[in-house]
Amino acid sequence: MAFEVYGSIKEVPVDLRGRVAVKLHMGETGNPNHVSPRDAEDVVKRIKKNGGSPFLTDTTTLYKKDRYTVEGYLRVAKSNGFGNSDVVIADDSEYVAIDGYRVAKVIAEADSLLLLTHVTGHRTTGIGAAIKNLAMGCVVKDTKRRIHAPMRPVYKSNACISCGACVRVCPLGCLSMDGRVVLNLKDCPACGRCIESCPAGAMCIAPGSLEKSFREFALSARAVMKLFRQKEVLCINVLKNVTKYCDCSDRSPVVSKDIGYLAGKDPLEIDLESARLLKKAGAGIDWPTWEKFENIAAAVMK
Repeated sequence: MAFEVYGSIKEVPVDLRGRVAVKLHMGETGNPNHVSPRDAEDVVKRIKKNGGSPFLTDTTTLYKKDRYTVEGYLRVAKSNGFGNSDVVIADDSEYVAIDGYRVAKVIAEADSLLLLTHVTGHRTTGIGAAIKNLAMGCVVKDTKRRIHAPMRPVYKSNACISCGACVRVCPLGCLSMDGRVVLNLKDCPACGRCIESCPAGAMCIAPGSLEKSFREFALSARAVMKLFRQKEVLCINVLKNVTKYCDCSDRSPVVSKDIGYLAGKDPLEIDLESARLLKKAGAGIDWPTWEKFENIAAAVMK
């Protein structure tokens, strides 16, 4: 499929009607690179002009920071400039189950879905774009845990030198020291910081874990798309301020020149084209990891 690169979001065709879920990541506290509130307002205005009823939406996070609760996320959204639109943060207790994946009810029951995605690098998948916005962003916490579970650290106590490096870098307090490392991984988002920090190789992932997690990502994204099989879906990928890590980070270095906006109906195809353009631009992305993810996603979602 051929994609046009748009210089402004105002140039992107938006023709959605009914109750339209505009699914986006509204940024963590202190993150300056998330989707621009002006871009979100532009698509909201055009949907309203079409006679639609749009709302900005996202789900709460697995990690326990400001966006962990509905109330906390609403405060972050307002602080990051999204206070002028109707913002609905999904409640974990209300969902629609499909193929074993739990999709937030407010998203699942919308008449149309607009994925407004800031394309970034990603610690787990190499690139975070439309597929991630579907797979992680549209589901409730227990499904997020399912997706991340294969990547949780495995502890080799016989290799541990009890330096405490992993405990110090864990952002959620999932690790503690009692002579050796004690793991409580219920809420572990598998960020990999403990593995990266360990000088002795005592923290690792089990063989095949990466591939299992990638498959869960793709299956979750496919499940969300199934719910919209008879509905309208539009994907807009924003290739501006592309950062090394996703917008869950408060700060992350920009790794590519600005490219523009892509639009299409297929999340896999638009992500593949986004990756192609970023690679052509020489973006500092973990390309080997993305290529593994891309192959698995293509096999599951095509």
